[in-house]
Amino acid sequence: MFLGAPQLKGSPMDSTIKLLRINGSRDTRSSVGTDYNTVTFHDIAAMADCPLAVAKLDAPAFVASSYVSSDARSHEVQRRHGQFHAFVVDVDENGPTLEAADAALTAILSDCARIIYSTSSASAEAPKWRAIVPFLTPISGMQYEQLQRALFELLQAHGIACDSAMQGAAQMAFLPNVPPDKRGEDGAPKYYEYLVCQADSLSHPPKCLLDMAEQIAERDIEAQAIAAAVAKDRAQQRRKHRKHSGMLSPIEQFNADHDLAQVLLECGWEPRGRACYASPYSQSKGPSVYVYDQRAVSFTSSDAGQLGKETSNGWTTYDAWDVFVARVHGGSERAALENYCEVSGYNQVKLHTIVKKWGQS
Repeated sequence: MFLGAPQLKGSPMDSTIKLLRINGSRDTRSSVGTDYNTVTFHDIAAMADCPLAVAKLDAPAFVASSYVSSDARSHEVQRRHGQFHAFVVDVDENGPTLEAADAALTAILSDCARIIYSTSSASAEAPKWRAIVPFLTPISGMQYEQLQRALFELLQAHGIACDSAMQGAAQMAFLPNVPPDKRGEDGAPKYYEYLVCQADSLSHPPKCLLDMAEQIAERDIEAQAIAAAVAKDRAQQRRKHRKHSGMLSPIEQFNADHDLAQVLLECGWEPRGRACYASPYSQSKGPSVYVYDQRAVSFTSSDAGQLGKETSNGWTTYDAWDVFVARVHGGSERAALENYCEVSGYNQVKLHTIVKKWGQS
Protein backbone atom coordinates (compact mmCIF):
# COMPACT_ATOMS: atom_id res chain seq x y z
CA MET A 1 0.00 0.00 0.00
CA PHE A 2 1.37 3.41 -1.00
CA LEU A 3 1.22 5.79 1.94
CA GLY A 4 0.50 8.89 -0.13
CA ALA A 5 2.21 12.15 -0.91
CA PRO A 6 4.08 13.71 2.02
CA GLN A 7 3.58 17.42 2.52
CA LEU A 8 7.05 18.95 2.30
CA LYS A 9 7.72 22.45 3.57
CA GLY A 10 10.34 24.25 5.63
CA SER A 11 13.94 25.44 5.40
CA PRO A 12 16.35 24.66 2.56
CA MET A 13 19.60 22.73 2.94
CA ASP A 14 21.63 24.14 5.84
CA SER A 15 23.38 23.09 9.03
CA THR A 16 20.33 22.72 11.28
CA ILE A 17 19.20 19.23 10.23
CA LYS A 18 21.19 16.59 12.10
CA LEU A 19 21.37 13.19 10.43
CA LEU A 20 22.53 9.87 11.86
CA ARG A 21 26.31 9.52 11.57
CA ILE A 22 28.01 6.12 11.95
CA ASN A 23 31.71 6.26 12.77
CA GLY A 24 32.86 3.22 10.82
CA SER A 25 31.08 -0.05 10.12
CA ARG A 26 31.87 -1.32 13.64
CA ASP A 27 30.10 1.60 15.32
CA THR A 28 27.03 0.14 17.04
CA ARG A 29 25.34 1.56 20.13
CA SER A 30 22.58 -0.98 20.80
CA SER A 31 24.46 -2.61 23.68
CA VAL A 32 25.56 0.63 25.37
CA GLY A 33 22.36 2.61 24.88
CA THR A 34 23.90 5.91 23.77
CA ASP A 35 22.79 8.05 20.85
CA TYR A 36 24.79 8.12 17.64
CA ASN A 37 26.74 11.12 16.45
CA THR A 38 25.21 13.40 13.84
CA VAL A 39 26.19 15.08 10.59
CA THR A 40 24.54 17.94 8.66
CA PHE A 41 24.11 18.61 4.96
CA HIS A 42 26.53 21.51 5.41
CA ASP A 43 29.10 19.03 6.77
CA ILE A 44 28.56 16.64 3.88
CA ALA A 45 28.94 19.42 1.31
CA ALA A 46 32.23 20.43 2.95
CA MET A 47 33.42 16.80 2.90
CA ALA A 48 32.50 16.55 -0.78
CA ASP A 49 34.76 19.52 -1.44
CA CYS A 50 37.56 18.02 0.68
CA PRO A 51 37.01 14.26 1.08
CA LEU A 52 38.28 12.33 4.08
CA ALA A 53 41.31 10.05 3.77
CA VAL A 54 40.62 7.01 5.95
CA ALA A 55 40.51 3.25 5.36
CA LYS A 56 37.05 2.03 4.31
CA LEU A 57 36.56 -0.05 7.48
CA ASP A 58 36.95 3.12 9.56
CA ALA A 59 35.18 5.49 7.18
CA PRO A 60 32.15 7.34 8.57
CA ALA A 61 28.75 6.84 7.03
CA PHE A 62 25.30 8.35 7.43
CA VAL A 63 21.62 7.50 7.24
CA ALA A 64 19.38 10.29 5.95
CA SER A 65 17.25 10.14 9.11
CA SER A 66 17.28 12.38 12.17
CA TYR A 67 16.40 9.44 14.43
CA VAL A 68 19.74 8.75 16.17
CA SER A 69 18.89 6.67 19.27
CA SER A 70 20.92 3.56 20.14
CA ASP A 71 18.67 1.31 18.01
CA ALA A 72 18.88 3.58 14.95
CA ARG A 73 20.74 1.05 12.78
CA SER A 74 17.68 -1.23 12.69
CA HIS A 75 15.64 -1.10 9.48
CA GLU A 76 12.42 -1.84 11.34
CA VAL A 77 13.10 0.87 13.92
CA GLN A 78 13.84 3.44 11.22
CA ARG A 79 10.67 2.45 9.36
CA ARG A 80 8.65 3.12 12.50
CA HIS A 81 10.48 6.09 14.01
CA GLY A 82 12.75 7.51 11.33
CA GLN A 83 12.30 11.00 9.93
CA PHE A 84 14.05 11.18 6.57
CA HIS A 85 15.44 14.35 5.03
CA ALA A 86 16.94 13.27 1.69
CA PHE A 87 16.94 10.75 -1.11
CA VAL A 88 20.20 8.80 -1.25
CA VAL A 89 21.27 7.11 -4.48
CA ASP A 90 24.21 4.78 -5.13
CA VAL A 91 25.28 4.15 -8.73
CA ASP A 92 27.80 1.29 -8.83
CA GLU A 93 27.25 -0.22 -12.28
CA ASN A 94 27.74 0.66 -15.95
CA GLY A 95 30.04 3.59 -15.20
CA PRO A 96 27.97 6.65 -16.17
CA THR A 97 29.73 9.99 -16.12
CA LEU A 98 28.98 12.53 -13.40
CA GLU A 99 27.16 14.60 -16.01
CA ALA A 100 25.00 11.65 -17.08
CA ALA A 101 24.09 10.70 -13.51
CA ASP A 102 23.26 14.31 -12.68
CA ALA A 103 21.20 14.77 -15.84
CA ALA A 104 19.07 11.71 -15.05
CA LEU A 105 18.55 12.86 -11.48
CA THR A 106 17.51 16.39 -12.43
CA ALA A 107 15.24 15.11 -15.20
CA ILE A 108 13.19 13.40 -12.49
CA LEU A 109 13.59 15.66 -9.45
CA SER A 110 14.28 19.06 -11.13
CA ASP A 111 17.29 21.32 -10.69
CA CYS A 112 17.14 21.20 -6.89
CA ALA A 113 19.83 21.18 -4.18
CA ARG A 114 21.97 18.07 -4.41
CA ILE A 115 25.37 16.63 -3.60
CA ILE A 116 27.02 14.05 -5.86
CA TYR A 117 30.45 12.55 -5.27
CA SER A 118 32.47 9.58 -6.45
CA THR A 119 32.63 6.70 -3.98
CA SER A 120 35.79 5.29 -2.42
CA SER A 121 35.95 2.34 -4.83
CA ALA A 122 35.50 4.47 -7.96
CA SER A 123 38.14 4.99 -10.62
CA ALA A 124 38.39 6.90 -13.88
CA GLU A 125 37.81 3.61 -15.71
CA ALA A 126 34.87 2.58 -13.51
CA PRO A 127 33.18 5.66 -12.03
CA LYS A 128 30.71 5.14 -9.19
CA TRP A 129 28.55 7.79 -7.55
CA ARG A 130 26.60 8.66 -4.46
CA ALA A 131 23.90 11.33 -4.76
CA ILE A 132 22.07 13.09 -1.93
CA VAL A 133 18.95 15.17 -2.60
CA PRO A 134 17.66 17.00 0.52
CA PHE A 135 13.97 17.53 1.31
CA LEU A 136 12.45 20.61 2.92
CA THR A 137 10.44 18.59 5.45
CA PRO A 138 11.06 15.01 6.63
CA ILE A 139 9.04 12.00 5.56
CA SER A 140 8.42 8.75 7.44
CA GLY A 141 10.59 5.68 7.10
CA MET A 142 7.89 3.76 5.24
CA GLN A 143 7.32 6.64 2.81
CA TYR A 144 11.07 6.89 2.34
CA GLU A 145 11.40 3.24 1.29
CA GLN A 146 8.49 3.56 -1.12
CA LEU A 147 9.76 6.75 -2.74
CA GLN A 148 13.34 5.48 -2.91
CA ARG A 149 12.13 2.41 -4.80
CA ALA A 150 10.10 4.60 -7.15
CA LEU A 151 13.07 6.89 -7.76
CA PHE A 152 15.32 3.94 -8.55
CA GLU A 153 12.88 2.56 -11.11
CA LEU A 154 12.64 5.96 -12.80
CA LEU A 155 16.42 6.29 -12.85
CA GLN A 156 16.64 2.79 -14.36
CA ALA A 157 14.42 4.04 -17.18
CA HIS A 158 17.01 6.80 -17.75
CA GLY A 159 19.78 4.20 -17.98
CA ILE A 160 21.07 4.68 -14.43
CA ALA A 161 21.21 1.41 -12.46
CA CYS A 162 20.97 2.07 -8.71
CA ASP A 163 22.05 -0.12 -5.83
CA SER A 164 18.67 -1.24 -4.50
CA ALA A 165 20.13 -1.86 -1.05
CA MET A 166 19.77 1.90 -0.57
CA GLN A 167 16.00 1.41 -0.46
CA GLY A 168 16.39 0.15 3.10
CA ALA A 169 15.49 2.64 5.81
CA ALA A 170 18.64 2.01 7.87
CA GLN A 171 21.01 1.37 4.97
CA MET A 172 24.11 3.43 5.64
CA ALA A 173 25.92 5.40 2.93
CA PHE A 174 29.57 6.30 3.29
CA LEU A 175 30.46 9.98 3.49
CA PRO A 176 32.92 11.49 0.95
CA ASN A 177 36.19 9.63 1.36
CA VAL A 178 39.23 8.72 -0.72
CA PRO A 179 41.21 6.08 1.23
CA PRO A 180 45.01 6.38 1.52
CA ASP A 181 45.52 3.53 -0.94
CA LYS A 182 43.55 5.50 -3.57
CA ARG A 183 45.85 8.54 -3.25
CA GLY A 184 49.18 9.37 -4.83
CA GLU A 185 52.47 9.96 -3.04
CA ASP A 186 51.54 13.63 -2.66
CA GLY A 187 48.33 12.65 -0.87
CA ALA A 188 46.06 13.83 -3.69
CA PRO A 189 43.27 11.50 -4.86
CA LYS A 190 44.15 9.48 -7.93
CA TYR A 191 40.52 9.93 -8.92
CA TYR A 192 37.74 11.98 -7.37
CA GLU A 193 34.86 14.04 -8.78
CA TYR A 194 31.99 15.80 -7.11
CA LEU A 195 29.18 18.29 -7.56
CA VAL A 196 27.48 20.45 -4.93
CA CYS A 197 24.44 22.38 -6.14
CA GLN A 198 23.16 25.00 -3.68
CA ALA A 199 19.80 25.49 -5.40
CA ASP A 200 16.54 25.42 -3.46
CA SER A 201 15.88 22.11 -1.75
CA LEU A 202 13.19 19.83 -3.13
CA SER A 203 9.86 21.33 -2.09
CA HIS A 204 7.70 18.31 -2.91
CA PRO A 205 8.06 14.94 -4.65
CA PRO A 206 7.37 15.36 -8.38
CA LYS A 207 4.20 13.83 -9.79
CA CYS A 208 6.13 11.23 -11.79
CA LEU A 209 7.67 9.93 -8.56
CA LEU A 210 4.34 9.73 -6.74
CA ASP A 211 2.72 8.06 -9.74
CA MET A 212 5.51 5.47 -9.90
CA ALA A 213 5.21 4.75 -6.16
CA GLU A 214 1.47 4.20 -6.61
CA GLN A 215 2.06 1.90 -9.60
CA ILE A 216 4.60 -0.14 -7.63
CA ALA A 217 2.19 -0.49 -4.69
CA GLU A 218 -0.59 -1.69 -7.00
CA ARG A 219 1.82 -4.04 -8.77
CA ASP A 220 2.94 -5.52 -5.45
CA ILE A 221 -0.65 -6.24 -4.44
CA GLU A 222 -1.31 -7.96 -7.77
CA ALA A 223 1.97 -9.89 -7.61
CA GLN A 224 1.27 -11.13 -4.09
CA ALA A 225 -2.18 -12.30 -5.17
CA ILE A 226 -0.73 -14.14 -8.17
CA ALA A 227 1.98 -15.76 -6.05
CA ALA A 228 -0.58 -16.92 -3.51
CA ALA A 229 -2.93 -18.28 -6.19
CA VAL A 230 -0.21 -20.21 -8.00
CA ALA A 231 1.13 -21.59 -4.72
CA LYS A 232 -2.36 -22.73 -3.74
CA ASP A 233 -2.98 -24.37 -7.13
CA ARG A 234 0.32 -26.24 -7.06
CA ALA A 235 -0.26 -27.32 -3.48
CA GLN A 236 -3.61 -28.82 -4.47
CA GLN A 237 -2.01 -30.71 -7.36
CA ARG A 238 0.74 -32.08 -5.13
CA ARG A 239 -1.76 -33.14 -2.46
CA LYS A 240 -3.40 -35.36 -5.06
CA HIS A 241 -0.07 -37.05 -5.77
CA ARG A 242 0.55 -37.36 -2.03
CA LYS A 243 -2.64 -39.40 -1.64
CA HIS A 244 -1.18 -42.01 -3.99
CA SER A 245 2.34 -42.02 -2.55
CA GLY A 246 1.47 -41.61 1.12
CA MET A 247 4.28 -39.10 1.67
CA LEU A 248 5.49 -35.68 0.63
CA SER A 249 6.44 -35.54 -3.01
CA PRO A 250 10.13 -34.87 -3.69
CA ILE A 251 9.19 -31.38 -4.89
CA GLU A 252 7.34 -30.64 -1.67
CA GLN A 253 10.26 -31.99 0.30
CA PHE A 254 12.74 -29.88 -1.69
CA ASN A 255 10.77 -26.69 -1.17
CA ALA A 256 10.36 -27.45 2.52
CA ASP A 257 14.12 -27.95 2.90
CA HIS A 258 15.32 -25.00 0.80
CA ASP A 259 14.86 -21.27 1.31
CA LEU A 260 14.01 -19.59 -1.98
CA ALA A 261 16.21 -16.55 -1.33
CA GLN A 262 19.25 -18.76 -0.77
CA VAL A 263 18.53 -20.86 -3.86
CA LEU A 264 18.22 -17.71 -5.97
CA LEU A 265 21.61 -16.46 -4.79
CA GLU A 266 23.24 -19.85 -5.39
CA CYS A 267 21.79 -20.05 -8.90
CA GLY A 268 22.83 -16.67 -10.26
CA TRP A 269 20.22 -14.16 -9.11
CA GLU A 270 21.84 -10.96 -7.86
CA PRO A 271 20.54 -9.16 -4.75
CA ARG A 272 18.99 -5.78 -5.39
CA GLY A 273 17.67 -4.85 -1.97
CA ARG A 274 15.22 -6.36 0.49
CA ALA A 275 13.46 -9.39 -1.12
CA CYS A 276 14.46 -8.06 -4.56
CA TYR A 277 16.76 -9.60 -7.18
CA ALA A 278 18.07 -9.26 -10.71
CA SER A 279 17.47 -12.30 -12.88
CA PRO A 280 20.43 -14.07 -14.54
CA TYR A 281 18.36 -14.05 -17.73
CA SER A 282 18.01 -10.26 -17.67
CA GLN A 283 20.33 -8.13 -19.79
CA SER A 284 19.86 -4.93 -17.77
CA LYS A 285 20.34 -6.63 -14.37
CA GLY A 286 17.81 -4.26 -12.89
CA PRO A 287 15.63 -5.08 -9.85
CA SER A 288 12.84 -7.11 -11.43
CA VAL A 289 12.29 -10.21 -9.28
CA TYR A 290 10.49 -9.96 -5.93
CA VAL A 291 9.99 -12.72 -3.39
CA TYR A 292 6.65 -13.12 -1.64
CA ASP A 293 6.65 -15.91 0.97
CA GLN A 294 8.82 -18.50 -0.83
CA ARG A 295 7.51 -17.66 -4.30
CA ALA A 296 9.14 -15.23 -6.70
CA VAL A 297 7.30 -13.01 -9.14
CA SER A 298 9.39 -11.71 -12.01
CA PHE A 299 8.42 -8.59 -13.92
CA THR A 300 11.08 -9.06 -16.61
CA SER A 301 10.11 -10.70 -19.88
CA SER A 302 13.57 -12.30 -19.90
CA ASP A 303 12.36 -14.98 -17.46
CA ALA A 304 9.39 -16.00 -19.62
CA GLY A 305 9.86 -19.52 -20.96
CA GLN A 306 13.00 -20.07 -18.91
CA LEU A 307 11.41 -21.38 -15.71
CA GLY A 308 8.27 -21.48 -13.62
CA LYS A 309 4.82 -20.42 -14.76
CA GLU A 310 3.97 -17.48 -16.99
CA THR A 311 1.00 -15.45 -15.76
CA SER A 312 -1.80 -14.02 -17.87
CA ASN A 313 -0.31 -10.52 -17.64
CA GLY A 314 3.12 -11.58 -18.89
CA TRP A 315 4.93 -11.97 -15.58
CA THR A 316 6.63 -15.18 -14.44
CA THR A 317 6.33 -16.85 -11.05
CA TYR A 318 8.51 -19.62 -9.62
CA ASP A 319 9.54 -21.39 -6.44
CA ALA A 320 12.83 -22.92 -5.28
CA TRP A 321 12.16 -26.16 -7.15
CA ASP A 322 11.55 -24.33 -10.44
CA VAL A 323 14.90 -22.56 -10.03
CA PHE A 324 16.66 -25.86 -9.26
CA VAL A 325 15.20 -27.49 -12.37
CA ALA A 326 16.05 -24.60 -14.68
CA ARG A 327 19.49 -23.61 -13.43
CA VAL A 328 20.98 -26.87 -12.19
CA HIS A 329 19.37 -29.35 -14.59
CA GLY A 330 18.81 -27.30 -17.73
CA GLY A 331 15.03 -27.49 -17.50
CA SER A 332 14.78 -31.29 -17.18
CA GLU A 333 12.46 -32.09 -14.29
CA ARG A 334 13.17 -35.83 -14.61
CA ALA A 335 16.91 -35.20 -14.15
CA ALA A 336 16.19 -32.89 -11.23
CA LEU A 337 13.93 -35.45 -9.55
CA GLU A 338 16.40 -38.29 -9.91
CA ASN A 339 19.36 -36.18 -8.78
CA TYR A 340 17.58 -34.73 -5.76
CA CYS A 341 16.18 -38.05 -4.63
CA GLU A 342 19.55 -39.75 -4.97
CA VAL A 343 21.30 -37.03 -2.98
CA SER A 344 18.58 -36.70 -0.34
CA GLY A 345 17.78 -40.41 0.06
CA TYR A 346 14.16 -39.96 -0.99
CA ASN A 347 12.33 -43.29 -1.36
CA GLN A 348 13.48 -44.59 -4.75
CA VAL A 349 10.56 -46.98 -5.29
CA LYS A 350 8.06 -44.20 -4.77
CA LEU A 351 10.17 -41.91 -6.97
CA HIS A 352 9.93 -44.28 -9.95
CA THR A 353 6.17 -44.47 -9.43
CA ILE A 354 5.91 -40.68 -9.36
CA VAL A 355 8.10 -40.19 -12.44
CA LYS A 356 6.11 -42.78 -14.39
CA LYS A 357 2.78 -41.31 -13.30
CA TRP A 358 3.79 -37.74 -14.15
CA GLY A 359 5.33 -38.77 -17.44
CA GLN A 360 8.34 -36.52 -17.00
CA SER A 361 10.89 -36.44 -19.81
